[in-house]
Amino acid sequence: MSEDQILCVSYFDQVIGPNLLYANESLSEIAGTPDLGRILEFNDEEGTFIFAYRKFQTVNHIFYIDSQFARGGKELLMISYLVRTAIFKDQIVDVFKYLESKSPILEEFAVELRKLNDLASLLHSNKNGALNDSILNLANNDLKNKFLEIFSKYFKRLSPSYQIETPIVSKRIIKKVFIVGAPKTGRTTFLKNVELIQFLNIKSDDLPTRIYEVLVENLEILNFDDNKCDFYCKGYESFEKCMEHAQGFILIFNASNEDSLNETKKLFQIIDDRRLEMGNRLVPILIIGNKFYNKEKFSSEFIQESFAIKELKEVDMRIRYFPINVLEEDERIMKALRWMIKNML
Repeated sequence: MSEDQILCVSYFDQVIGPNLLYANESLSEIAGTPDLGRILEFNDEEGTFIFAYRKFQTVNHIFYIDSQFARGGKELLMISYLVRTAIFKDQIVDVFKYLESKSPILEEFAVELRKLNDLASLLHSNKNGALNDSILNLANNDLKNKFLEIFSKYFKRLSPSYQIETPIVSKRIIKKVFIVGAPKTGRTTFLKNVELIQFLNIKSDDLPTRIYEVLVENLEILNFDDNKCDFYCKGYESFEKCMEHAQGFILIFNASNEDSLNETKKLFQIIDDRRLEMGNRLVPILIIGNKFYNKEKFSSEFIQESFAIKELKEVDMRIRYFPINVLEEDERIMKALRWMIKNML
C-alpha cells in the first residue's frame, strides 16, 4: 500500500525552479503521479488546497521559511499528501472529507520544518542543478536525521491504520464518463484541455469545483476496434462491463467534416443500440462539434436533425449539442461540462 499514499516535500529553487526536497517514494517511477512542480510554478500564496489529478488525489500546503540566502529573505516550500484515487469509493464526500481532514496535520508539519535551522542553507546546496534524487541526500547527518524523524512522524499521522478500500473492490463501483468520436476529432486535445482548466482552478474550494474535479478524474476516451466492430475501455473485459459503469457519454466530431460527423453518429448508434439490448438506464449525452480553426460547416439545426435530438428528448434522453473549439474556448467547455454535471446528479 506504500505507493497508494505518498508524502512529498518540494521547494522552489530560484535558479533551477521547482525541486524535490524529499518523498517517501520515487515519484518518477510511479505511473500517473501529478507534476507537483507545476503547482509551485503557478502558485506562491501560502495556504492549503486540494488538487485532483487523474490517478491521484492530493492535498497540498504551501508555506515560506525565513532564509538569509534567498532573494526577499523567504524560501517557498510545499508539502503534498497524495492518495491513489482507486482506493476511494465513488462518492465525492469520501475523497474530499478525507483530504480536508489532513489539512491541519500538514500545517503542523510545516511549523516543525520552519524550526530546522539548517534547512534554508540546504535548499541552496544544489549548485549545478544535476541532482536526480532528493536534495536531502546533501544534508549533514544531524539535519537529515531530524528531518526524517519529523517526516516519519507526520506520515504516520497522515496514513490510516486501516485500508480505506482496495482497488479491486472499488473498481466494481467506479463510474466513468466516456469520450467517443471518430479519429482526429480532438478527443485527446479536449481531455488535456479539461485537465488544464482543472489545474488552473485548483485553489477554488466550492462544491461545483469539487464535482468538476471528480468528473475530470473519471473521464476516459472510449476506443473502437474496427476489426471486432466493438468498443473497449480500460479495466473491463467487455464493452458490456464498460456500459454498466457509464455515467455519461461525450461525443466529439469535426464540425467542418461530414465524414467525421457520420462516423460519430455511427458510433453513437452502436452505443445506444447496445444500451437498449442491455436494458440500461438512460445517461446524459453531450455532443461537441469541434470547430478546428474556428470553422463550422454545419448549423445547430442540422446537427439536431442528424442526431434526432428532438426525438430522443421525447423519450427522456438528456442530450445536448455544443459547437466548441476545444483548444481555445474554455468558457464554452465549462458551460458544456456544467450541463453534463447537472444532468448526472
